[in-house]
Amino acid sequence: MTVGDVLQCQPEEKASREAENGVAQLDYIEYLVNSHRAREVRESHILELHSLAIQNIYPCGGKYRDARRRVTIEGSAHVPPHESQVPTLVRDLIDEINVRCATESAIWRAALALWRLNWIHPFAGGNGRTSRALSYLILCMDMEMTLPGVPSMPTLIYEHRDEYVQALRAVDASARDSEVPDLCCMEAFLQDIVTRQLASAIDKLTKAPT
Repeated sequence: MTVGDVLQCQPEEKASREAENGVAQLDYIEYLVNSHRAREVRESHILELHSLAIQNIYPCGGKYRDARRRVTIEGSAHVPPHESQVPTLVRDLIDEINVRCATESAIWRAALALWRLNWIHPFAGGNGRTSRALSYLILCMDMEMTLPGVPSMPTLIYEHRDEYVQALRAVDASARDSEVPDLCCMEAFLQDIVTRQLASAIDKLTKAPT
């Protein structure tokens, strides 16, 4: 990424603001799913999730990267597509997520979103946080409710970063060898993450008051 020169807060404040923004993303997801009854992903959802992810940190919220901001993915050999392709690639992803509701599980669609939005890397910063939030939104839309348990899926994905990165790299490798990426590794990873979140809710229900 290449946005460090426009940081809008002190470096020591960045982590706390990211945490606050993560809560704001969850509030937005709850609004979409529980109040607005959204059942399909829209481009506006992704742009708003991104805007919330980087508010008070970077100034480019809700805007796709352009020629002024060339991005790289730290620790990855993947070269993101040219910025001119970004809007079309994001819209194609949204179409596939929504169309596949009829044929694929929510976990499969969440895995696709988590990998593909990272692969497109549509923003100058905040791509990971936006991808994780989008993946969670897809699951919540399918359940027609926000999933119980804490920490929530986006936080748990970040806390298991090594497994997350391994899954991303596995799908990247499969996409280089075939026109159809193999999402099995990412699906398995998300199944484990969702199980952890739901297990925390069950644990709370079964504990006697102290």
